[in-house]
Amino acid sequence: MIKIKNISHHIGKQHILHDINLTLPPSQVIALIGPNGAGKSTLFSVMARLQPLQSGQVSFVVGNEEHDIVSCHARTLSKIVAMLGQDNQVQGRLRVHELLMFGRYPYHQGQPSADDQQKVDEIIERFELQELTNRFLSTLSCGQRQRVLIAMIVCQDTPYLLLDEPLNNLDMYHARRLMRELRHLSHTEQKTVVIVLHDINQAAQFADTVVTMKDGRVLATGAPVDVLTHETMKELYNVEATVLTHAGRPVIVDTV
Repeated sequence: MIKIKNISHHIGKQHILHDINLTLPPSQVIALIGPNGAGKSTLFSVMARLQPLQSGQVSFVVGNEEHDIVSCHARTLSKIVAMLGQDNQVQGRLRVHELLMFGRYPYHQGQPSADDQQKVDEIIERFELQELTNRFLSTLSCGQRQRVLIAMIVCQDTPYLLLDEPLNNLDMYHARRLMRELRHLSHTEQKTVVIVLHDINQAAQFADTVVTMKDGRVLATGAPVDVLTHETMKELYNVEATVLTHAGRPVIVDTV
């Protein structure tokens, strides 16, 4: 469970987040959606400690322990939360398998064990990276690089994963493959995945819970079928959309 209490954030005189209060359930894929400037990425960056917390509280619950992001030691938090933002600059001449091993650093502290290597090998197979494993990152396409970065985060093997627009640069096959893998991690391995998405239909198909945001405020939280409606699309994006249903989940079609 993630507890977000009274979070507000401003840049100069501009208020980006207004008193956000959320309790996000465990072992789910949770999608944050909304128009540009809604505050999704700012809320993400605060949760991930990429920006300092200006007010309120964010904590991650593991078992009977509640870990406040302000007071929790960085090394402890690195075994609880793994995150991938939109701006990911990896310095140095690294091969793919070396980057994935870097995801294991909170555990091996520079001295990888056989268990760490086994985890890296497992993730390489699960993310279909076998043909890339010995390639240097500098030789990869944008989509390949994105897949490798996400795999590194999964290698960290934390109970919470935070991903900001992870579908960027991915083709239809790999976007669908990634969302299926995230759902598997959530439902089978009991990991909580919080994902910022612009693709509403990916959120509709794969998320367990959808959080809608606009103008720095949370408008609604709930199952996709309850939240992603014609009225929601009009309120969030000012578009007239047709909302169909397939296999119990909504499908949003822009009305021409």
